[in-house]
Amino acid sequence: MEKKPIGQLLKELGYVTEEQIHIALEVKKIKGGLLGEILVALAFVSPIEVAEAIAIQAGKPFIDLAEYPPDKEALGLINKELALQLEIIPLKKRGDVLDIAMTNPYDINAVDIVRRRTGLDINIFVTDKESLKKAIEINYFLLEHPIESEIENIIQNVKKGNITSYIPRLVNLIIDKAIIERATDIHISPENLATHIFYRIDGIMRHFFSLPSSVHSAIASRIKVLAGLDIAEQRLPQDGSFSYEFFNEEYDFRVSTVLTAYGENIVLRILYKNISLFNLKKLGFEEYLYKKIENALEKPQGIFLVTGPTGSGKTTTLYASLRRINSLHRNILAVEDPIEYKFPFIKQTQVNEKAGFTFARAIKAFLRQDPDVILVGEIRDKETAEMAIRASITGHLVLSTLHTNDAVSAIPRLTDIGIKEYMVAAGVYRILAQRLIRKVCNFCKEEIQIPIKKLIELGFDREFIQQHTEGKDHIKINRGKGCDYCNNTGFLGRVAIGELLVIDDEIGDMIIRKEPPLSILYKAKNKGMLTLKEDGFLKVIKGLTTPEEVIRVVG
Repeated sequence: MEKKPIGQLLKELGYVTEEQIHIALEVKKIKGGLLGEILVALAFVSPIEVAEAIAIQAGKPFIDLAEYPPDKEALGLINKELALQLEIIPLKKRGDVLDIAMTNPYDINAVDIVRRRTGLDINIFVTDKESLKKAIEINYFLLEHPIESEIENIIQNVKKGNITSYIPRLVNLIIDKAIIERATDIHISPENLATHIFYRIDGIMRHFFSLPSSVHSAIASRIKVLAGLDIAEQRLPQDGSFSYEFFNEEYDFRVSTVLTAYGENIVLRILYKNISLFNLKKLGFEEYLYKKIENALEKPQGIFLVTGPTGSGKTTTLYASLRRINSLHRNILAVEDPIEYKFPFIKQTQVNEKAGFTFARAIKAFLRQDPDVILVGEIRDKETAEMAIRASITGHLVLSTLHTNDAVSAIPRLTDIGIKEYMVAAGVYRILAQRLIRKVCNFCKEEIQIPIKKLIELGFDREFIQQHTEGKDHIKINRGKGCDYCNNTGFLGRVAIGELLVIDDEIGDMIIRKEPPLSILYKAKNKGMLTLKEDGFLKVIKGLTTPEEVIRVVG
């Protein structure tokens, strides 16, 4: 059977448009090279999206190495030099079969070499070149230099009074381990007996290391130096940032310090710069919700708000939304604080409070730039909200975020900061509230039966459950037993849940009449809106998460 061209597959998958392919082909005439690589260089697609198309073309499964790390036994079968040369990585030995990930599934010679070296049958998965190279470098390095062992050696030297020379390396190891574990935040917390290192992974704080109290002030000073903070100032909170390179990939860190009873508590937020994160379909929204979001992004005007607490994935959804809008046909301008990722054909600028360049001032300037779409990183105050609404009612699509617990709560939030009800009704047309919930680990999941009665006791709506379970007494769900891959948590990775409030004429009238949020919620539900909890329940019956996890996140 004839292979489909990569460009055609990427188009069928919805990752690129015909016009983007045309531009890439024009660049190919000038630069040469492979079409897939040029599409990546232009940032029309991510390396992972190209790898997915190659996997489909070859009839092999795609694997995301961030979620499926290789095990040590498999790594020991092939040395690092050969893995780099052949562009493969061994994943897992299952009896007489070795699972491998590779970038080119058509490389029969590489597969044959691995088969002869190991004496095993080979099962092929496809991955992207960037992820593969990073996985090879990190995993083979960790085989010879386990981070836990090195930290333990440093602690032993510190106990002997040897502190200063080891601190930079200790801080680097703490950061390296956080990146490997996919942490979003590092907490360095001083207590009476020791300093403790926590990582927030998949939204949950987890303890990793305990360090002697004697190193805490030195660690704090080292991080302050990196973030450009005042080392001598310990009484007042400080905020800063720095960039950090880990195996040729750059990460941005936001640093916050607060004085506590036992010393300065330090929190580092890690900002990942991977374009593969910004794929609206892969965020995991249910198909009905994904289609509604896509439809909202095609509208010519109005404000599309994404709401939720810190860490709920608002910015990721906003960036993923930008990638769905055709930047070749629509003039897109974005103001952010800060610019976290650069997109092609989108004009991005950064607020500068000291210079007086605020979100509101940026919107005002954008309106003279012939915009079709305006992205505002966050609506924080009345001035920004007013300018955003003015832009929306004068024929522009505005995307922004707001800190609220659910979709309906965004309405009183806007009126609280001084926006008139009729302006909210006229300017805002979609409000998406979202959360990230943990997914059941694929490596250790097991199917269990759970009574419907238990779900109702947890807080799920009886009528909604009955609609989706055909009146059964029990349903099957998945639960993770705990394994090495998920650090015995039973969960690995996260997926988005959401609720989308459509502000039509009827709900707009309710807003103008100042009807309470609860009345608006009931009306929206009557019109078909599913709440966060209901959307989460759909993930439960699909086996993606557990009822307890949905309740933990949504309440």
